[in-house]
Amino acid sequence: MPFPSQTNPQPVRGQAARRPARIRAAVLVVVVLGLVAVLFRNAGRGERNRRGEPRPFTVAFPVFGTVGRVKFWAPEEQAARAAEAVETELFALQRAINVYDPKSELSRLNAAAAERPVACSERLWLVIEAARRAWRETGGAFDVSVGPLMDLWGFHRKRRSLPSEAEIRQAREKVGLTKVLFDDRARTVAFTVPGMFLDMGGIAKGYALDVAVRLAVENGIRRGLIDLGGNIRCLSEPPPGRDAYEIGVRDPFDVKRMIGTVAVTGAAVATSGNYEQFVVLDGRRFTHIVDPTTGRPVQDVAAVSVLTPRGVDSDVFSTAIFVAGASLARRFVETHPGSGVLIVTVHDGERPKLEQWGWRWHTKLPPLLRIEAGLRPAKRSP
Repeated sequence: MPFPSQTNPQPVRGQAARRPARIRAAVLVVVVLGLVAVLFRNAGRGERNRRGEPRPFTVAFPVFGTVGRVKFWAPEEQAARAAEAVETELFALQRAINVYDPKSELSRLNAAAAERPVACSERLWLVIEAARRAWRETGGAFDVSVGPLMDLWGFHRKRRSLPSEAEIRQAREKVGLTKVLFDDRARTVAFTVPGMFLDMGGIAKGYALDVAVRLAVENGIRRGLIDLGGNIRCLSEPPPGRDAYEIGVRDPFDVKRMIGTVAVTGAAVATSGNYEQFVVLDGRRFTHIVDPTTGRPVQDVAAVSVLTPRGVDSDVFSTAIFVAGASLARRFVETHPGSGVLIVTVHDGERPKLEQWGWRWHTKLPPLLRIEAGLRPAKRSP
């Protein structure tokens, strides 16, 4: 989800405020409403729980428009040093890629790239490289230039009528990384079409998770997790007295309930869903996730959860599979060992359907039976 820097923020492009290019339903500003949640709630420093197990060193801080949390099981001094390193680097990353901040490096790039190639710092360039790789690996289903289509469908400005075919066509002309010139040697970016802009909101938290874990490991942390508003990555060793970190996946139709849990070590979990954010146009309800290839919102998908070793892949592919569907889910699991995908689809008047590939449910009950017995889709009419 794009991260705001002001009240009622607008992403900045050129001299005028623009609207965010991508919104992730799984990563809400209020973490408790996210579709992914950490189920254990240990807190405190240097204390022990009723079972005599050490509690984690826990720190929370605002970043990327949400609340970031780190939990490390380590001596307090070591854990504090690692947490400070994580917090410092994530703030620096936010300052570089915050599309809402006119002073950020990304905003300055967006303001000038249609006129001339703009050189990037190493920090911004690494994120851009990750976004380019994601675009290639997903066949364009994940695209950080999708903002003009988000604007068109009224997700960030009031609109009551459906866009016309001509409007969709015009917005699509401003979308697509094939229309952006990247110079890898000079580390420059140039737009070939006026009105384009890049927004890293759909990849920022996943990328940041990997940066945070690297810093934690460099500081000697082996047990812990980082939670960026529902995008979660766990370290390779489980908490004391446990076999794994238990991560819950929320019911996309009732965020107060879980549809199941997964036992995770050395992996990340992210979810994209559509029941929290939508628009109603001409009496019809449309999801907030737009397919950049068709220019239209995706329909009949309630949620996609991705479990995989890297945070950036969990973030990117939960959105991309929402757009591209089962074919990309199958290919992702085949090409990314240790990964799993869960898709919940829903059609008007039908029971929700679960599709899963490699998903490691931490439950004695078959997950399909649990979900079909428990999921109750909300009415789709406004």
